[in-house]
Amino acid sequence: MSVLTAPQRSTLENAVKQARKIAELGATNALKSLAVNEPEAFAHMTDAQRALRNSLRSKARLLGDALPADSRQTIHLLAYELAYETWHKMLFAKFLETNNLLIHSEFGMPVSMSDCAEFATDEGFADKWDAAASYASKMLPAIFRTDDPLTQVAFATEDRIKLESIIDALETAVFTADDALGWVYQFWQSEAKAVINASGDKIDGARLPAVTQLFTEPYMVNFLIDNTLGAWWVSRNPDVTPPVAFDYLRKLPDGTPAAGTFEGWPDTTAKVTSLDPCMGSGHFVAALFPIFAELRRHEEGLTKEEATDKVIAENLHGLELDARCTQIAAFNLALTAWKYCGAYKILPDMNLACSGIAPTGKEEDWVKLVGKVERTDDKARLENGMRQLYEHFQLAPELGSLLDPSTIAADTFIASFDQLQPVLLKALDNEADTELLERGVLAAGIAKAGELLGKKYTLIITNVPYLSRGKQGKIMADYCEKNYPEAKGDLATVFLNKMLKANTEGGISCSVIPQNWLFLTSYKKFREKLLKNEAFSVVARLGAKSFQTPMWDFNVMLISIQRKKPKENHKIAGFDVSEDPNAAAKDDALKVTTLKTV
Repeated sequence: MSVLTAPQRSTLENAVKQARKIAELGATNALKSLAVNEPEAFAHMTDAQRALRNSLRSKARLLGDALPADSRQTIHLLAYELAYETWHKMLFAKFLETNNLLIHSEFGMPVSMSDCAEFATDEGFADKWDAAASYASKMLPAIFRTDDPLTQVAFATEDRIKLESIIDALETAVFTADDALGWVYQFWQSEAKAVINASGDKIDGARLPAVTQLFTEPYMVNFLIDNTLGAWWVSRNPDVTPPVAFDYLRKLPDGTPAAGTFEGWPDTTAKVTSLDPCMGSGHFVAALFPIFAELRRHEEGLTKEEATDKVIAENLHGLELDARCTQIAAFNLALTAWKYCGAYKILPDMNLACSGIAPTGKEEDWVKLVGKVERTDDKARLENGMRQLYEHFQLAPELGSLLDPSTIAADTFIASFDQLQPVLLKALDNEADTELLERGVLAAGIAKAGELLGKKYTLIITNVPYLSRGKQGKIMADYCEKNYPEAKGDLATVFLNKMLKANTEGGISCSVIPQNWLFLTSYKKFREKLLKNEAFSVVARLGAKSFQTPMWDFNVMLISIQRKKPKENHKIAGFDVSEDPNAAAKDDALKVTTLKTV
């Protein structure tokens, strides 16, 4: 895995922070030039410009910008969206071009930005970036969307040139590093995170992505993957050299994986399903992809192209509260897949979804669907259940991947989730995409998220969000107390509890997570519950200074827990690198430090 050096990361951070300021100012200027904020269109505007202005004002209101009685539309949120779209459209195009993956939509050949500049004039594009985005939209229509009114807004020449110069100043290695995209979004959010933290306000769903955005170090990702998926494969193929190097895989003296025997897991990679419920910009998903692909090639004799399609369609799943992060994750996975294949290819639909989108239809429309499914002998209970599910999914913007349709408890008046599931899927499929498209998010967000939330997975792997109960907004805090009372002290432990619920029997949940719940009195009942009912597999204490990201530091660990009743002689594998001084030292130590068992 190629990663950015410290100087490259610092340069990228400065570039992204500078770009956000320029992009937001440029976006505001561009919107004002179209009179989006004015009560009336400018007299000189054409019919097309007036229509665009109306679409933009409508989108501003959808995003939450106020429209006062004087009709002077506020555009703060709209300007942010335009700034994000413009900068990331340019940045993603550069990622594609640098990796020889920007494909001309007619000729089917890779093109450079210089080529795009030449094509722009002949093909009627505003500039090379407009041309590049158009080509990219054919490759990834859910990310480079040409039907969004924001894509029709042109920045002033001087503002666009400033953004171009920032991209041009970045060295090529930035666009070929495997971890660059993850850092890009964290740097974009860094100032917003500082402002929110300084405010002291409770954190709701809208603020959560910025506050909890934390790029997961590659060594953490590799350790968790190697000691779950890697350990499983080696345990099933003890005398076979793995087709990929599991550098962080730790073994017992007899050569067997320290993580255990993986009872309950399938025997073939094709049947192993993974989920990252807090996928951010897709670091775990992208890192899992080549491993799944190489294991399946080894087992099934597939080509790289065949393995790519099967892994994306069958093995990888991801959920994310933030729609923007969901799009970056999709781009990250696509870029990883194309680099793996060595060329662009059409990819299957990805099992990645934004879990932070609430249904836009009416409750009664959901209830009416009960009469359209085969089972109607229990109609009243089904209708009551659908009302509860509708209310539950309305919490999506606050709870995201914590949504759990199975928490709808069956009784005399409410049907079970198993009975409700076919009706729920119909309801989610019927959700109109119009507003979602206008908001600029993945059209399949709500339907796909509902589908993914209802499944069980062999491997659930993530870096959970860290947010203590005292900082949580009321909706989030109340939900955690009601459904996860033993784990409610922090969003991190709540997520770990939720992950285990979503595992198949014998499946594993693993995460980067704070260490404090292993000893604080407030988590005693949570520890007892897990120790009695689940099998701890691996605990690796990292301690403080485990991240390269500058921040208030705290002790974290890597933990892997299997969803199965532990036997009396069950052993937990432990590693302690908490005394090592920094992330690089902990990275090295994890491969060689003394293995302890208890």
